[in-house]
Amino acid sequence: MNSAKKDGLFFLLFLLLVGGLAYGQYFYINEMKGLKTEIRELKTRSMKLDQQAKEQMKQIDVYKKAIAQLEKYQLGIPENEVDFYAWVQQELTKNGVKSNVVKPANTPAGRSGVQIDFEGPYYSFVRTLADWRNLKVAVRVASVTMNSVDGENAKGVAVIQSVLKK
Repeated sequence: MNSAKKDGLFFLLFLLLVGGLAYGQYFYINEMKGLKTEIRELKTRSMKLDQQAKEQMKQIDVYKKAIAQLEKYQLGIPENEVDFYAWVQQELTKNGVKSNVVKPANTPAGRSGVQIDFEGPYYSFVRTLADWRNLKVAVRVASVTMNSVDGENAKGVAVIQSVLKK
């Protein structure tokens, strides 16, 4: 082979090598750009997921605190009807409301009820309702009927229910 053909062949091989390197470089640069974009997207997703996890942990903490507070607020259950009547009557007396008649009320199975015919200052009875609500026993005001006697006083009937220990 003569030297001109050898030089041409080497030049052609050199051009192929340079062209191959240039194409490879172009291909890998595009590949790197795609991977960098994907990495950015994954980091963004990761940050969003971390934020969601933190928010959920905060919500879990709030729920745990709420449950702990609810567990502290335990309602008792009256031992018998006498205890139940006594607690109901005690709040009436404490607030200056007179109970004219206290008698058992018709209640669903598993509950005890008391019907109270009362008379006294209207606001004292409202305070009594609030005090019944704050008793440390399970109490339900089933119904209240009230009429005005004069400007300040009211007269009515209240039915209070509770469950009793078995």
